[in-house]
Amino acid sequence: MRGAVAATTCEAVVTPARVYAPQLVALATSAVVLAWLFHATRLDLRLATPWYDPAQHAFPWRYAWITKFFIHRYLKVLHISGGIAMWLLALRASRAQDGFLATHRRRLWCVAISFVAVPVTIAVLHRLSAMHCPWDVADFGGGAPYFDLLSPAPDGIRAGHCFPAAFVSSGSWMLAFAWLFYPERPRLSVAIGIAAFTWAFGLGWVQQMRGAHFLSHTLWSLWVSWSVVLLVHFACGAWHERNTSDSAALTPC
Repeated sequence: MRGAVAATTCEAVVTPARVYAPQLVALATSAVVLAWLFHATRLDLRLATPWYDPAQHAFPWRYAWITKFFIHRYLKVLHISGGIAMWLLALRASRAQDGFLATHRRRLWCVAISFVAVPVTIAVLHRLSAMHCPWDVADFGGGAPYFDLLSPAPDGIRAGHCFPAAFVSSGSWMLAFAWLFYPERPRLSVAIGIAAFTWAFGLGWVQQMRGAHFLSHTLWSLWVSWSVVLLVHFACGAWHERNTSDSAALTPC
């Protein structure tokens, strides 16, 4: 009885403010840091330079089989397959009466919807962006000037449609898995979030090697992805879904 009362007490303090306020502060802070860092420095260009071969006037990794086909094409198929599997799992959870699927129904829907919402959001931003890919920038053999998010697009230059990094979104929707065991197992949630972030960042780094994106494109894509995941998590009402079977794992109030 005492354990049940303690669990109920802990559940009572799980509010939207407690769940999302730290996340919103982190997003706001990181947005300021990212905007300032890539506006005040030439970090994007410096990190892209080692991957460019002036003698060939090209990024050697651009057409390499492992980067262009295995990672950029076949891994994307794997990500899509995983997303479809999550939709099937979420649909099954909608009919489940007990067990993991029943107790994690809203969280599973958060992951499934993020699989669609994250790439679609980034695709729209990508289409509206004037910024260019490294291989189109004058510093790397292209014809367009480099400019960052805070700089106005130069007159007379066609839109580059290369920001934020679209390929990153094929894996960054998996950041939603970080919420699957929250709040009962916060450490596991953090570990999953770090793993998903690292995976998605790795996808962006491969694109940087190919000359397809700058580092800022990748980081902003991750920023947008997490923002969308938070919005989906809230919209699904997953923040108040409690798994009573794991109540003993809750951090004490």
